[in-house]
Amino acid sequence: MFVEEVAQYTKTLPDESRAIDIGASGMYKMHTVPCYGSTLVAANKIIDRPILCSGTVIGNRNGMHRFLSVLVDEFHSNNERSIECKSPHTTDQWTMNYLYYRGDFGFPQQTKTLPWGTGPVLTVGKPCATKLFREEKKKLEHVHSLKDMMVFDANGLILNPHEKKGSPTYVAPTLHQWDRCHNWINPWFRRHKNLFSRDDEVEWV
Repeated sequence: MFVEEVAQYTKTLPDESRAIDIGASGMYKMHTVPCYGSTLVAANKIIDRPILCSGTVIGNRNGMHRFLSVLVDEFHSNNERSIECKSPHTTDQWTMNYLYYRGDFGFPQQTKTLPWGTGPVLTVGKPCATKLFREEKKKLEHVHSLKDMMVFDANGLILNPHEKKGSPTYVAPTLHQWDRCHNWINPWFRRHKNLFSRDDEVEWV
């Protein structure tokens, strides 16, 4: 199972710059077209599809083994090709997306994607850190620790914005890329340390 990053169809604000789809991503094309060519990458055919996060793939043992086998085999094959196909020109994130949309991980009935704001993992990198146009400076400027796309309950817990109240994942069970929100997430951790830390020793087996 693949978890989507925030896309145009799942963003919670009207500003289009707060989300990006894979076919419109310059980063995706920069890390795939030099190796595979624009015809195979075919970004125009997936212009409105979401970016999948390579750090949040979920599956059973067999599924993860298949996923990693396909991805690692692709990197081994690319190492035998031109310099444009080798790391750091190709990376896990963009190579994985290329392989997914090409169907190398299996047919749709075998692989699923979870929309951003649902499920067991909430990726907050793009909502927290992006480039915004600063009117006073008349230019784009990178900012981090944004909070305007985050949803909290009365106890300050971070919610999945597209889950219904009462859902097992209404409160986001896992946050991914939380370090990009550090101005507000660090104090949040201190207030809610009972959620992720313990004072007594853990007996490891």
